[in-house]
Parts: sequence; structure tokens; C-alpha cells
Amino acid sequence: MSDSYSAQMLDAIEGGQLDRAHHLFKLARKHDDDETRFNLAEELYGIGFTPEAKQLYTDLLTKYPDEGDVLTALADIAVADGDNDAALNYLDRVKPDNPAYVQALLAVADLYQTQGLYEVSAQKLHEAAQLAPDEPVITFAQGELNRAWGHTQDAAAAYLRLLDQGEELIAGVNVRGRYGEALGNLGRYEDAVAVFDDVGIDALTLDETFQLGVMDIELKEYKDAVDALQRVVGQDETYTSAYLPLAQAQQAAGNTSGALQTVQAGVAQDDTNADLYALGGTLALDLEDTETGERYLQAALKIDPNNQAHRLDWSNFLLHEGRHEENVEFLGALDADGNSDPQLYWNLARSQEQLERYDEARANYLLAFSTFQDRPAFLRDIAQFFRTTAAAAEERAALQRLVQLEPDDVDAQERLDVLNDSDTQA
Repeated sequence: MSDSYSAQMLDAIEGGQLDRAHHLFKLARKHDDDETRFNLAEELYGIGFTPEAKQLYTDLLTKYPDEGDVLTALADIAVADGDNDAALNYLDRVKPDNPAYVQALLAVADLYQTQGLYEVSAQKLHEAAQLAPDEPVITFAQGELNRAWGHTQDAAAAYLRLLDQGEELIAGVNVRGRYGEALGNLGRYEDAVAVFDDVGIDALTLDETFQLGVMDIELKEYKDAVDALQRVVGQDETYTSAYLPLAQAQQAAGNTSGALQTVQAGVAQDDTNADLYALGGTLALDLEDTETGERYLQAALKIDPNNQAHRLDWSNFLLHEGRHEENVEFLGALDADGNSDPQLYWNLARSQEQLERYDEARANYLLAFSTFQDRPAFLRDIAQFFRTTAAAAEERAALQRLVQLEPDDVDAQERLDVLNDSDTQA
């Protein structure tokens, strides 16, 4: 190829002489031998001259209609062009007795996988594995298929099989990293973290580093989680899913102000994440920044108005601020059959009690009772409500339950003694 028009064309491209390269390409198509033109097509496709590569492969296919390498190359170009039907047509022409048949099966399997036709893809890979049982690329493809399919156990088994064979890198992918990811998805966090540590954080992809951070949170290794997730957003600030767990890890590590700064950076990248706003609201309130807290909680509600957790955050804020009229209005649409979050009924009852709307408060306290009857804080609230409304029998029942749960609650015991003495005297 050294004296061919193809070689001259590649030299011209390397020298930036594109007009000369275009002229030499025409001469190469016309005069160079078939092997040289095939090699030129490979080179051109590799450096991004896809239309020219396609022309050469098409020329060769006319002369060699059953040539597997040409058919698979044209299929690859068709996939890149988004023409999956054409790609399948090319690959279907590769027959079982063709040396490129296994390669074609792999390409077909990949196509079906991208279309979500996982069972068909699995069939093609199974056939390929029968023909070439010791080919690592096929095992890797099976791992990747099962990873996409959600068959995580099978994916982990495939990756482990490759590692046992000494295969660490296939198609530019770190197999050990894939194995660690699969272990994490199986909930084997400690094992997964150990595998990622073996890989080394510098060799992890951003997705794997993100998963490492999330798993560190599950293991309550908050400092390690912060380190991993900060690395993610440091390398790609548009990796929006990392901001929430990063802020949560910082919060758990006691860095409330840092967590709030992370939230602020996150919403600057993605202002549609209601959970991020909700966490930011809580953090701001912890820092006594009421204005920011209120604004963030409202933003979370605006994005996801039916989310029970965000509704509760806002109701808790209104209660804390003593804005009982607003809280009653906000919670006014709660189902009277008790199908909403029980904490919301408790919150509503507390505000109604403060507004002396006792009948309504009683109904909502009772809706919350079945859920919170073993929670001392609730029992204290409802006992105080019954005391305020002179419901002595109900107050006594609540206090009796409270002192069973907390025998050292002196105030509750003294009040219960008063009620019992009153009954004795009566």
C-alpha cells in the first residue's frame, strides 16, 4: 500500500491537503487493488471519513457479495447512521459457513439489545458461544446484555468468569469495574467497594465512582462517600444525579453548610429536582436561614405537589412558624378516610387545636392514633388535647399508654395520679 493512491491519500489527509486527498480517493477507487481498497476503507472509517469508507465497502460488496468482513463493516456504518434495518439486512447475508459469522452474530445481538429485544439478543449470543465457547468477547457481550436486561446475577457471573480467565479489559471497558458495579446492584456493598478499591478510583468510570459514593452512604462511610461524589461533580458538573447523595453524605457527616452549598450548585444545574430542593429547605432551616428554607420547600412542592414527603416538610415548616391558618388551609384537602400520610393528620390536628377548632382536631387526632399510638410524642400531644377539651377518660387512656412506654415520664405519671385521685374522690 506504500506506493498506492490509497497511501498517498492518507498522507494528504495527514498533511491537511483535503482537496488533494479527494482527488487521490477517486484514483484509489479506480486503480488500487481490492485488498488495498479494503485496508483504505478501514483506515478512513477509523479516522472519521465514513462516507468515503462506505463507498469503498460498497464497491467491494458488488464484487464480493458474500464477503463477511465487508458486510459487517457496512452494517457497522449503517448503525452509526441510525439505519438499523439496513444493518440487519447486511448481517443477515453473512451465512453460518462464513468466517465472519460469529462477528455478525455479535453485531446482530448488539442491535437487538439496543432495541430492547433482549431475548432475541440472548439467543444470538448463545449461538455465538456454542460456535466459539472460549471467546472472551462473547462472554463479555453476555455480561453486558444481562446488565442492560436487569439480570444482574447473570451479569456478575459473566464478569467474574472473565476475571478468572485473566481478562481485565475488553472493548475499552474495565471488567473488574463492571463486576463491582454488578455486586453493588445486588446489594453486596462491602464486596463491591472492595472490588472498586482493587480497580483504583482513578481507573473507575464516572458512573462507577458515583455508585461507589452511593454504596459508601449505605455503609455509613460518609467521608468516603463525600470524596467519591465530589470527584464526580468535580469532573462533570452536569452529572446532576450526584448532587443529592453528595449533600446527604455531607449532612450525615455534620457539614450542614457544605451540604447546602452542594444543593445550591445542584439546582443551578437542574432546577427540576424536587428532592434536592426539599433537602435544601431542611438544611437551610437547620442553619436558621428561614427565607431560603421557605423558598426551597415551596419550590419542591411546586415541582411535585402531590408528593407526601414534600407536603409534610411544608406542613412541618408552617407548624414550626406558628402559621396555623395556613397549615389548616394547606391540609384542608386531606382525605377524611385516613388514606393520607398519618403525620399530616397529626399536623392538621395540632393546628386546629391551636385555632380552637376542637371537633375537627379531635377527628384528625383519632385518624393519626392507630399509627402513632406507640409514639410518646404523639401520646403527649393527644393527652394534652384531651385535657384541654376536658375529655378525662380519653386523657387517662393516653397517659396510661404513655407511662407504659416511658415509665420515667414523671409529668405524665403525676397527671395520671391526679386523674385517678379525682375519680377516687368522686
